[in-house]
Amino acid sequence: TTTTTMAENNTYQLLVAGKVRSTTDNFPVVNPSTGESFAQAPTATKQDIEDAVNAASDAWPAWATLALSERQKHMKKCAGIFKENTDKLAELLVKEQGKPLDQAKGEIGGAIMLLEKAMNLQPPVEVYKDTETLRIEVRKKPIGVIACITPWNYPVFTAVQKWAPALVLGNTVVVKPSPYTPLTTLLIGALLKDTFPPGVFNVVSGPDGQEFNSGAYLTTHPKVRKVSFTGSTGTGKKINEVVANDLKRVTLECGGNDAAIVLKNANAEKAAKGVFGSAFANTGQLCCAAKRVYVHEDIFDDFKEHLVKKAKSCKFDDGFEPGVTHGPIQNRMQYDKVSELVEDAKKNGATVVTGGKAKDGNKGYFYEPTILTDVKEGMRIVDEEQFGPVLPLMKFKDEQDVIRRANDTMFGLGGSVWSEDVGHANRVASQLECGTVWVNAHSDLTGAPFGGFKWSGTGRELGKADIEAFTETQTLQLAK
Repeated sequence: TTTTTMAENNTYQLLVAGKVRSTTDNFPVVNPSTGESFAQAPTATKQDIEDAVNAASDAWPAWATLALSERQKHMKKCAGIFKENTDKLAELLVKEQGKPLDQAKGEIGGAIMLLEKAMNLQPPVEVYKDTETLRIEVRKKPIGVIACITPWNYPVFTAVQKWAPALVLGNTVVVKPSPYTPLTTLLIGALLKDTFPPGVFNVVSGPDGQEFNSGAYLTTHPKVRKVSFTGSTGTGKKINEVVANDLKRVTLECGGNDAAIVLKNANAEKAAKGVFGSAFANTGQLCCAAKRVYVHEDIFDDFKEHLVKKAKSCKFDDGFEPGVTHGPIQNRMQYDKVSELVEDAKKNGATVVTGGKAKDGNKGYFYEPTILTDVKEGMRIVDEEQFGPVLPLMKFKDEQDVIRRANDTMFGLGGSVWSEDVGHANRVASQLECGTVWVNAHSDLTGAPFGGFKWSGTGRELGKADIEAFTETQTLQLAK
């Protein structure tokens, strides 16, 4: 089957051992802008997963011993294929994920950047000792078969973030996308089927909540030596339990509940623009979005007004509509959760400054951009991760107190501090307990290692952390 007919028939296939493969059962994929299914994705059986893992395991020894420069050439081919197919991939991404077309193209562009960065990964050889009789070196060795389990908010970027460095560093992979957004990853599988030796790169998919869960089976398979997961904290904890049974390596990038602190000497308009950009990026469906905002009481009203103005200037609509800035919430489950958190906040005395309800006139899972005040810790909207277009605003007076409040959570992915006095803001930033802290920005891609404290995950990916994440360390005492 060619990739063209895949997209035309709206029926997609697995990639196993270098060949696309149909399945007996398929499951529907819903376009969140209409709430209706528009394509079928393949339901992998236990045998399909078994075949994919065995293919990856069989392909590994030859791939691991291939020169790094050769593996880099394969990655260069991938980048070329992504570039040639940007429009096709972006259009499919809009249909299954909901984001506006320009942002979908941006995500594919980001994935190409990750492929190019992966090409430049150079595992170091450290020399600990070098004498007349011996030399002690520390080298990085590939791990083996890696299961890459990816989420529905940035399905292409988060997958490439895992499999590109994993492959360059000599591992083989089985990629399993979220059942809400499997299609773009399956299409990538078909496009890349001849780019690698058979079995090096495999893509499988399946729905959640079935008797056989392909993701769960992958994480328990004895030939899988590492699981790299991005998704919810709940699923991350389950994976962590399971991999303990045979001490698989694991990287978990889980949920966040990032605090943004707007200090007294911030420029209210600039800070509101920046916080809004982060909090509502991808319709709030970003692990490191600003999810609760603490604003100094002296500038609270000013900040709030600018934030509301931003919210009212946005266009939430189908991703193909001209001028659209934000798409729908990606799936029904998340839409219901966001609605429930807002209703709970209202019941507990929150004031809806703008939004607070489903968007009129659209089918699908559209929710108005919502800003809440009169909220506090102990309310679900503040304590839980909303992962949608809703932002609670809280006042503070005392700086030490707000740092304590920002840190008083089981999450620790990101955080930000906003002020015109950058020296002061930098000092506050270093006191936040989270994996990444920004000053006068939030959610920017830094290119540096990324991951979370506490329940937001374990391990790091991106930047130099990729070498640590996708290799084992071997010490060699060599004789002379």
